[in-house]
Amino acid sequence: TASKDEEPAMSQEQPMVSQKKRKVCYEHRDKYYKCFNTHAVDGSADQCKELRRQYEEACLRSWVKYFDDMHKNEKSAAAQKRMMQTVQPSKRFAADE
Repeated sequence: TASKDEEPAMSQEQPMVSQKKRKVCYEHRDKYYKCFNTHAVDGSADQCKELRRQYEEACLRSWVKYFDDMHKNEKSAAAQKRMMQTVQPSKRFAADE
């Protein structure tokens, strides 16, 4: 799996991004997702709209898509893992013991 700070692959049409701009992008991404992960649970993620706007302004559009996809996939994998940990063995297997 990709690390949180792994950069999306650069394509021919993407401009070179300075280290300073990448750092600013990462900072805005991290602030947004910290807010989103905190408030999405209770349905108050609207509080994060300004942070989302700043994140989108600080990062290349293709990077925002990449980070959003990565975040979504990580959340989905974590939810699947939690679900698998809570599944009770079926009664059929319990009868075999």
